[in-house]
Amino acid sequence: MKLMATVREEIHPGDKSIIVEFHSDENKKHYELHCTFNPYEKGICKWDTWEFKTRLQSEIFTDPKTDHKSYFTHLFCDEATEVHSPYIKQKKSAFI
Repeated sequence: MKLMATVREEIHPGDKSIIVEFHSDENKKHYELHCTFNPYEKGICKWDTWEFKTRLQSEIFTDPKTDHKSYFTHLFCDEATEVHSPYIKQKKSAFI
């Protein structure tokens, strides 16, 4: 699924995930989005708005002593497209 989000924390060269706030989230919560690419090399910066192609991946852990199951759902991003960056001035179109 494609979701639009704003990056909420700085990205560093070794990072494998980014913290984002999805535009469709009414609660304005922050989520960790694991990337299958290097977000720093892609040029993703704090306060940028990107469209992320995301997928969910779940892990199930079973406690060997109690047989109690714990479920963890992770968000993964395979592709990202920049929508807006406050660091780049928008080009003005020239009228002839």
